Amino acid sequence: MVHIPGLSVVIPVRNGARTLAEQLEALAAATRPSGEFEVLVADNGSTDETVEVAAGFADQLPLRVVDASARAGSNYARNRGIEESNYDCLLLCDSDDRVDGGWLVAMAAAFDQGEELIAGPIDYLLLNPTPLRDWRGSDRAFTEVVMGFLPTGHGANLGFTRALYDRLGGFDDEFEFGGPDVEFCWRAQLSGATLHPVPEGIVHYRIRPSLPALFRQSLAYGAAEAHLYRKFAAQGMPRRPFTAPLRELWWLASRLPFAKPLGRRGAWLRRLGQQLGRFRGAYRYRVWWW
Repeated sequence: MVHIPGLSVVIPVRNGARTLAEQLEALAAATRPSGEFEVLVADNGSTDETVEVAAGFADQLPLRVVDASARAGSNYARNRGIEESNYDCLLLCDSDDRVDGGWLVAMAAAFDQGEELIAGPIDYLLLNPTPLRDWRGSDRAFTEVVMGFLPTGHGANLGFTRALYDRLGGFDDEFEFGGPDVEFCWRAQLSGATLHPVPEGIVHYRIRPSLPALFRQSLAYGAAEAHLYRKFAAQGMPRRPFTAPLRELWWLASRLPFAKPLGRRGAWLRRLGQQLGRFRGAYRYRVWWW
């Protein structure tokens, strides 16, 4: 496929009918940069009305639905959407979030300046009540060094050139339990790319709305740390200190008596899930990481 200058937005989704319309409405209302533009909804085998919801926006957006149902997983859906896209600059966002009105213009401007790997902030204020934001411990997340190794962006607000994507061979399908964005950003930087932050390119992020969902997500994130260590230890990713589990245990035990309010309960469960996930990941990936 011959690709031309322009902007392709790829949205991986599975059973996202409840929230997808809000994201597509935000993209339709956003200020668009000059040049070619398209939106690809990569459907990962939805059994709800996701495809119908997406198709309903064809008169508001240059939109196509891509069949990404052959294999389960967000990275497979991302890769399928990108394979079907037409343009040289690629943006990722998720079906349950909402891009800001200036997102497209801000991210396109970074590409125009020659950047090949860009990330904007994910903001928690707009879509989440205070207790849910307390679970995260902040009002937004941006590019930062994680696990003492390299900075990363978030897959809900990430951009890269097709040349970089092709150089890396796409997203790693093995990273389906967590960490796919970290893995991609790290691999990109090790290949010579620089991660460029775009403060004006905001995506409003929806936190998991229930404690069980938050806990499951935290388990996945903790296990992903071990997976990342298995892949990047040889490139210099440091191991967690041997004393780290003891510090986590002390934190959990000392905060438990005060974890009754919803905000504190979620923060406590999130920390517990991450630590249990690290133990699970150490076993699953056969590495010493906890």
